[in-house]
Amino acid sequence: MLARRELSARELAERYLECLHAADAQVTAVVASDPHAVLTAADAADRARREGHSGPLLGLPVTIKDSIDVAGLPCTGGSLARARHRPAADATVAARLRQAGAIILAKTNVPEYSSAYETDNLVHGRTDHPLDPERTPGGSSGGEAALAALDATPLGIGTDGGGSLRVPAHYCGVLGLRPTVGRVPDTGTWPSTRASGYMDLFCVGPIARHVEDVALVLPVISGPDGIDPYAVPAPLRDHRALDVTRMIIGWFADDPRLTLTPGTRTALTRAVDALQRAGGDVRMVSAPWDEDPTELFFACVAADGGEQLRADLAPAGGRHHPLMLDLMAAVKQRRGTAAEWFSVQERIFRLRAAVRAMAREVDVLLCPVVAGPAPRHGEPPGGLPRERYNEFRAFDYVHLIALAGLPAASVPAGSEDGLPVGVQIAAAPWREDRVLAVASALEAEL
Repeated sequence: MLARRELSARELAERYLECLHAADAQVTAVVASDPHAVLTAADAADRARREGHSGPLLGLPVTIKDSIDVAGLPCTGGSLARARHRPAADATVAARLRQAGAIILAKTNVPEYSSAYETDNLVHGRTDHPLDPERTPGGSSGGEAALAALDATPLGIGTDGGGSLRVPAHYCGVLGLRPTVGRVPDTGTWPSTRASGYMDLFCVGPIARHVEDVALVLPVISGPDGIDPYAVPAPLRDHRALDVTRMIIGWFADDPRLTLTPGTRTALTRAVDALQRAGGDVRMVSAPWDEDPTELFFACVAADGGEQLRADLAPAGGRHHPLMLDLMAAVKQRRGTAAEWFSVQERIFRLRAAVRAMAREVDVLLCPVVAGPAPRHGEPPGGLPRERYNEFRAFDYVHLIALAGLPAASVPAGSEDGLPVGVQIAAAPWREDRVLAVASALEAEL
């Protein structure tokens, strides 16, 4: 619309500011916005276009998760420890968006410290599911997913470690892409995962309603910045150059520890059938479940017994959301020795090697995202009882893919009881093009 001059950047910005206001009244997902700055940037984009300038995102409004620095806007990370924090500089991803012509529309809500599969905190309150206020949009990029589902943002930027993009996308019926760690620098995010024991599990990525929108922004935000030591100049291929009829898709849903809801199984079956109709060579494969991916994920992130967590949140003076208090108590009990830490790393290495070996046998892997659709606030998904919330068993599949270091996306594939259900697409490291090609095929077929 912008490139064809059907709408000016100002008209588009005004439209999305109205949508944002209406959506926020419904789900409470916006934590900060500066309409004057938005419209000023939109006018500048219109002038640039009239003068013959262009940019891949010129005049496009975007929203950014409140764990990523945007100069001039708060970055609280959902914690009272940073309730007054206003960064002076953009995170690398925010700076690259601006350089490409994007207009930062708003910051969006997160759980405290971005550390829950709910989006609720003592600073900005609770974000609700776009279809049912009694249910969660997921976390930790829950604000982004809720706004995308309501078409109140054309493009969002979030983060993903143990599913923080993929889980909310699954719950809300949108597309969330976890790139390969190192594809996008995480400089300017909080908490900083590069300074912790889970250095190569967390990444920055996009969330949107359509594959093409995600594909549009990925080259803009990718590449090393000279600060994040994990960010590398890996080639980024065009997913449109791939033909699904020449791809082998291996699907699995064989986690022995987890029971999927009927709707989750149906969504996976629909995706398998759709890819077969599209001409893909779809085969059932077996995943390596010798290790418990959820136990291993938390053995890694909680290896210091929560020492870094408590230090980062100390300025809050003990004022924390109940979910954070539960998490702090749980991780404190998991403090290990140096020998145990090395053992955890060895186990992750073995699991990573096994999953990557499976991925090499096919072009793409297809599996569930979570055990079921969006649960009620404070409950685990998949029908597990409330007292089992902190087991996080329902998230085995997103933890498996994260530990393996694969790029992955959650893509809508069906519904259950009127709620969206997605499937997860993963591929070998640096092959986001394969993920997006299969996601595009599913988008067309479903």
